[in-house]
Amino acid sequence: MSTDDWAKAFDELREGLVTVERKANDLSVQLPSLRNTLESLKVDIIRSKLEQERRRVARVRGVTVLKQHKRYLGLSLGLGIAGLVLGRALSGDNDLALSTGLGAFDAALQHFGKSVWAVSLDRTMLVVPRDQITAGRFWVTWESLNEAMEKLQEGTVAGKRLGDLEAIVSELKRDHPLPRYLLPSPSRRADSQE
Repeated sequence: MSTDDWAKAFDELREGLVTVERKANDLSVQLPSLRNTLESLKVDIIRSKLEQERRRVARVRGVTVLKQHKRYLGLSLGLGIAGLVLGRALSGDNDLALSTGLGAFDAALQHFGKSVWAVSLDRTMLVVPRDQITAGRFWVTWESLNEAMEKLQEGTVAGKRLGDLEAIVSELKRDHPLPRYLLPSPSRRADSQE
């Protein structure tokens, strides 16, 4: 290789290194923002999972209410049919109409299964009606947990790292005065000790 070829190769290598360095600098500037976004997503995921569980439990309770009170079954089915007809009339799309009808029936089930909710602050984070809490778990009200999660999420925007689920639960127990703790009713404590 001639001297000109070597010089040209070094110039190309230098340009490549400058490009890589520029991209690395750009990425390093974005990393804290990306990390904060990911930490905030952890809270969003936990909240979403808890809300899904609350809705599932409400549906199950709603079905139980429908079994006990048959007159509510007609009302629920009527709401589902009304949603189906209304969805078809407004959209003209059968799939959307079916989705609307099922959504209306699901909303009725959740309404009949509504409760004052409690969440166990442990690895499983159970969501149960407040009157069904048992001894041996660390229970908080649904509302207070949502307030504490909101504060936790605000901390992630400011750059706080949360860690895994156990670390988040520990953080909620330790540093946030917002969760209101619950104790099982005396009859529930007696049931759990048997």
